[in-house]
Amino acid sequence: MNQQQVTFLRRLIETEPPSRPYSAAAEYFLHAEGIGKEQRRRVVYTQADFAAARNLLKARGFESSRQVEPVPRSQVQPGESEKWGSLRVSERLAAVVPVGLPGGQIPTGSMLCMDVRQALALPFEVLVFCENLEPMLRLHEYQWLEGFLKGRPALALFRGAPGYFRTDVANELLVRDHRPVLAFFDFDPKGLSMAASMPRREALCLPPLDSLEAAVKGQRRKNLYLRSVEVSRPHLEAQPAGGDVGLAWGLMKRVEMGLDQEHFPHR
Repeated sequence: MNQQQVTFLRRLIETEPPSRPYSAAAEYFLHAEGIGKEQRRRVVYTQADFAAARNLLKARGFESSRQVEPVPRSQVQPGESEKWGSLRVSERLAAVVPVGLPGGQIPTGSMLCMDVRQALALPFEVLVFCENLEPMLRLHEYQWLEGFLKGRPALALFRGAPGYFRTDVANELLVRDHRPVLAFFDFDPKGLSMAASMPRREALCLPPLDSLEAAVKGQRRKNLYLRSVEVSRPHLEAQPAGGDVGLAWGLMKRVEMGLDQEHFPHR
């Protein structure tokens, strides 16, 4: 039986409905297993049918109900596919790139995936909080970033995204740690606003403003500015004008364009 059919039988046992619409699953069990009786394009059920559904699941190696909470793939019930409703393999993992960590060298352009506790135990001195995954994998290309790292062993942490590497797991690592943070975000109003909210923020990581301005004008990403400017403006206007966020916001307001991290200049 496939997942849809198993789920159908479990719902039948749980709710014991007097009838169900004539769906593909209802039709299958009606004709293949004799569960239910057709009546005016619906399938009606009795207690005998619910018992038959329970016995069929047991005979096929499935439990009559499923765990309420998702579990790791290694802990699914007997008879279940490890892919059915289980936790993502990356559920509690953070994506990180060690930079200059003693004994923590990895191939250029790659990353590590580890539990938050393991990441917190690494001997880094500064945390680089990265909005996007590809720029984190290309940190070695941004020569201007060394001016922020200052030769310190660092750990770059991916912020996370829907579908993989949860944002709340990355945030847990951020708030549980005590070391200074370098904010590495897109050059757009939302990115500046998120950077301004970083706890223990030591600096906003951007290329030199003259080379950044040239890159912004070259890419002409006006949409990056317009799509979040109205929501982010009050927060950004409240930042000190002479600070790193304030200076970046001043440039952004003047050119009325943004720039994605992927197109940041390398020098």
